[in-house]
Amino acid sequence: MGTVTPGITVAQARQLITDYTYTIDDGAVSQWPTYFTEPCLYRITTRQNHEMIMPLSIMLCDNQAMLYDRVEAIEKANIFEPHYYRHVLSDSKVIDQTDSTLHMETSFICVRTMLDGRVTLFATGRYSDQIVFENGRCLFRSRVVILDSSKVDTLLAIPL
Repeated sequence: MGTVTPGITVAQARQLITDYTYTIDDGAVSQWPTYFTEPCLYRITTRQNHEMIMPLSIMLCDNQAMLYDRVEAIEKANIFEPHYYRHVLSDSKVIDQTDSTLHMETSFICVRTMLDGRVTLFATGRYSDQIVFENGRCLFRSRVVILDSSKVDTLLAIPL
C-alpha cells in the first residue's frame, strides 16, 4: 500500500472504514462523530439523486455538532424496538488521491436483526469517502452514503 500523504496509507484509510463499521454494528453510536473532521459532511442519498447530481438528502450533517445531535436523537428521543445491525463491506477502491485527501469507495450491505430473530436486508449501496490525516489519525472529511434503492426504511435514524 502506497503513501497518500505524509503519515497516511491506504491501509490506514481502510482501517478507518473498518473501525467505523464495527462502531456502528457494536451499538457504540456515541463514538460515531469522532470519526469525522470539523467541519465535515455526512450525507445519505439515493443512487438516482446522486447520478442526477440532485442535492436532496435523506440525512445531511455538515458539522460534528449535527452528528452529536443525531446521536442524542437516537439515544434519547427515538423510541423503537431493540435491534442490531451488521454491515458487510467490499474491499475499498481508491478513486483519486491528492497530497492531502484520499477518495475511496466501498460497497456495503446492512442487515437488521430484531430480538425475535427476524432478519431483513436493511440497506445496500456504496460509501464515497474523502479521507484525510488530521491530528495524528485518519478521519472522514466527507462520507456520502449512496443507497441503491429509493425505498428507505423508516428506522433510518442510525448512521449507515
